[in-house]
Amino acid sequence: MEVESRRALGSRYELLTRLGQGAMGQVWRARDRSDDSVVAAKLLRPELTSDPEVVARFIQERSILVGLDHPGIVRVRDLVVEGQDLAIVMDLVDGDDLRTRLRQEGTFSPRLAVEVACAVLDALAAAHAAGCLHRDVKPDNVLVAGQGDFGAQDVRLSDFSIARLAQDSTVMATGLLGTPGYMPPELFVHGTFSAASDVYAVGVLLYELLAGRTPFAGPGTAHTVGHRHVSMAPPRLPVPDPLWRTVAMMLSKDPALRLPAARTAEQLRSLPDDVLDAPRLPVQPEPERWEPVDAAPATGPIRVNELPSDVDVGATYVPGAAVEATPVARPGAVEAALPVGDVDLQETGLARNVGPHTRPVLEPQAVAPEERRRRPWVRWVVGVVVLALVAGLTWLVVGLVTGGDDEAGPSTAGSGPLSATLVDDPLPSGFSVTRRVDYDPETGTADLSIRFGAQAAALAGPFLEVLPPVGQGDQCPLVAWEDDVEVSANLPQVTGIGVPCGHSIELTEVPRQGSVEVSAEVSVDLPAESGALEDWLASVSESTDAALASQPVGAAYPAQRLADVRVEVPSDVRVGSGSVRLRLLPVWRGAERPDDVRVLYDSQAVGPPSELLRQVAGGPDGVGLSDGCNGALAIVNGRRVGVLRAAESCTVRARVGNFTDLVSDTFRISPAGG
Repeated sequence: MEVESRRALGSRYELLTRLGQGAMGQVWRARDRSDDSVVAAKLLRPELTSDPEVVARFIQERSILVGLDHPGIVRVRDLVVEGQDLAIVMDLVDGDDLRTRLRQEGTFSPRLAVEVACAVLDALAAAHAAGCLHRDVKPDNVLVAGQGDFGAQDVRLSDFSIARLAQDSTVMATGLLGTPGYMPPELFVHGTFSAASDVYAVGVLLYELLAGRTPFAGPGTAHTVGHRHVSMAPPRLPVPDPLWRTVAMMLSKDPALRLPAARTAEQLRSLPDDVLDAPRLPVQPEPERWEPVDAAPATGPIRVNELPSDVDVGATYVPGAAVEATPVARPGAVEAALPVGDVDLQETGLARNVGPHTRPVLEPQAVAPEERRRRPWVRWVVGVVVLALVAGLTWLVVGLVTGGDDEAGPSTAGSGPLSATLVDDPLPSGFSVTRRVDYDPETGTADLSIRFGAQAAALAGPFLEVLPPVGQGDQCPLVAWEDDVEVSANLPQVTGIGVPCGHSIELTEVPRQGSVEVSAEVSVDLPAESGALEDWLASVSESTDAALASQPVGAAYPAQRLADVRVEVPSDVRVGSGSVRLRLLPVWRGAERPDDVRVLYDSQAVGPPSELLRQVAGGPDGVGLSDGCNGALAIVNGRRVGVLRAAESCTVRARVGNFTDLVSDTFRISPAGG
């Protein structure tokens, strides 16, 4: 570029030569006038500068982006907002991007592909810990320093959060938070994006490095590609099984089945040398047909619900392969057996050699969300071995549990004790429920375990749990809760929720990113048919959800009924008027308006914080405010709003518990006396 065509970028930088252009804007080589260093500047598309929401989001991202510090992340030096320019100033990486290297090589060896994927995962793990999602991991955004051969130490992940800057509240999949070939199924179906979604994109990247193409590449529109992400299995690559199992886990349809970034990198690095040293594949052809994994849910315009980056959706839900259970016997199911063969009981004390109990081997599974809600993790019939003392000698006593003797009546599914597990989708407040039940058909007793979880903030009870009868017209089942949990009957005259068989569970706290488990023994007489246990467990979830949705007013069971939070500020504020009164108002499920009576937080209130705030956000620490006025406001202690200068268009951004991206209506700051 000629010298005379150079131009300034803000007051500090000078654009030199254009390095490239992408969907979000242009990348330039630039000079930092303050120290004469050469940097890279990414100028966002001009039409974005006219959108005040994009500009506000751009400013909001600054502190996060500038604060990212990791050797595998291209360092962001500055964000420029001036006139028609929105630009991100970064360190200049001399080299190519991974897309260029892949075009040159065709495919990578398994060892190099795994090293690159681990480097990207390391960078993502650091970003997730800092509260930042990438949202657009692909070879174009992975830079390689230098020329010629390279390794993990040369890999740099770039363009953090840039896709989010142009994100509209409701968009079609063709422009949705990144590139369709790398977007996770949950984004097409549910509109959710989390740290697990970034891991999915790295899975696509690793697949592409091994195969020379992405798993769902092929003819069709962005919606066609999205349909394949949602409903088709990734074509199997001819790589060693341990490597493929890890790739398949990263590409699981359900984000809960993917490990976090750091643990995924650890698993890849644990692959043996013979797997990593397998020969490099030729470029794989596009498949002639796709193998469906389930019926495809409808896709279309969706609202993006971004989950907090520090929520590990895979930490507590990794199903294991079915293995023989630890030996256990039920009363009446043990028969004595004499020693087998010539056994010296005085020397060994054993009549038969029994192998050690094998630890479960975790196997990734791709289970569609609805399937996961309806089916147990594992259903099995266990063989049981019991040690006992018979006739004064230490003998091995072997019992085979068959669900009862031949004279017993029919049992559910014709077997012994049954188990089922159901995982509900997290609620907007971050509240989640996992239920597990172990049912004995002979006694009609269900041992119910309920695990309440929280995501970005601590939550507190009461929590509603409805345990319905098996059949219509039956009485509510008898329930005996564990001694150390406070449970009472749901009182409609108090809660406004008139539902039979409702139980109010009082918990002082469900810790942030943690869980609390309660247990009960429930007497239910299930019919002797397959799936009856799963159906009853599903009815528990559905009955509870229906009861919570039936009451749009009142503040009963707030953590389960909070759908949104409204940030309320005055429409006109004057310089010199002191602090701005800000209120956080709950919006309950099914309600058309926010609840301005039961306020979560009032910035000018005195006295202790509201009990509601403790129940849905862990207390005052769960509230955070930030300036959406480009410096016109002063945020004091993260929860008080002061006025610094006049501004025509202002907003206040707020975080309340699990609600991390709240914005007030636009208001004006008038000059003092004006």
